[in-house]
Amino acid sequence: MRGPVDWREGRVPQRRAGPGKRQKRRPRVSRGALLVVVLPMLAGLLGVELEAQTVRGQVKDRNTGKPAHGVVTLVDTGGVVMGRTPTGPQGQYALSAPRAGRFLLQFVGPGYGPYVTPEFNLAAGETRILGLEVVPLPVVALDTVIVEGRPVPRRLAGFYERRSSGMGQFISREDLERNAGRQLTDLFRPILGLSVVFTDLGNRVVSRRSPGCAPAVFLDGVFMGTGADFDFDAVLTTEQVEGVEVYAGGGQVPPEFNRGDCGALVIWTRVTGPGVAGTRSHIYLGADAGGWISAEGFRQGRSGARAVLGVGHLEFSPAVHVLIPGWRAASVEEQSGTEVLLSLRGRPLGRGTPWYAGLGLTFLELDSPRATSAEEEYFLLLAGAALSRGRWQPFVEVQAVNPMTSVRWQVFAGLTVRVY
Repeated sequence: MRGPVDWREGRVPQRRAGPGKRQKRRPRVSRGALLVVVLPMLAGLLGVELEAQTVRGQVKDRNTGKPAHGVVTLVDTGGVVMGRTPTGPQGQYALSAPRAGRFLLQFVGPGYGPYVTPEFNLAAGETRILGLEVVPLPVVALDTVIVEGRPVPRRLAGFYERRSSGMGQFISREDLERNAGRQLTDLFRPILGLSVVFTDLGNRVVSRRSPGCAPAVFLDGVFMGTGADFDFDAVLTTEQVEGVEVYAGGGQVPPEFNRGDCGALVIWTRVTGPGVAGTRSHIYLGADAGGWISAEGFRQGRSGARAVLGVGHLEFSPAVHVLIPGWRAASVEEQSGTEVLLSLRGRPLGRGTPWYAGLGLTFLELDSPRATSAEEEYFLLLAGAALSRGRWQPFVEVQAVNPMTSVRWQVFAGLTVRVY
């Protein structure tokens, strides 16, 4: 029989086990565990979703409407950072807030001025869609200073001044050009004091002496977080960077970049505009030589001058060659004359890679030993590789002349130097 109920205590007295019997205790359920089970059930019955507060959207260039790439930060009205994320390939972003309240978004990206949204409310469980339209920096020539015999934007003067002081380690534009096509974090691996670690979110940069310590990251002087949070390769390419300052120890960090004892990593982006360092247009001038290939080897040698004029992702390459008869003995009579070659090419694997492909026209004016002349023109397809070594660019190019009928293969090799 059950013992008497003690109504004042709200429990039933337990009977004592007799000799040789073990008393079985019922497991007790804590209030916390009960809430974990009951609250989701109540939320489902009442139609309430227990979800985080989310703000998402797309960042676009206000002038062109194209996706803008950079970093979006969610900040509360007290200035506390709630979250930070790089934009995706289409400029998309998504951030979650740990609580409801009033927040604002900040955007920083290469080629754009800092952008801050008005404050907005984010209710519990709400998903708010906010599209951001950011304004690009004006494409004009800025005040410049002369550094190492070339003009650079005035905002980069501090970079070169600190570089000349001998404090810290520096990655210059020349270093970046020598490593074109590589990820930005690949350039951090040989730097003393830094370690690049791969995580589920991509490559991150931490201190080599203390992996739990990550350097502060600044983009164009704006604090972006630490190297353990900032996604370098998703936000920047080597083509977009003018220089990098690395301070592995806290004692080396300049006061304006001092955010602790873990050092600092300061990245300066390039500025586009006519006559300004970092412009995406360029001009190369140089010389080349080559010939067409037959079963007997090289035939009809030719040598001359070549230019490369680049605007954005496209390059226009005119060349003028003088035909050299007798470069190699042939079974048929070779002719002298001139060749004008016009080609348009691009880089299908990315602007930072050496490989290019394109199409063009070649115009030949041939003079034979019998004092007769003839003019010929052909359509051609081409592919090649141009390796940037500072200002110099050696290249090799293969051309398929008249590919629709009787194709003839030509090979050229040469060297150009950047003049703009």
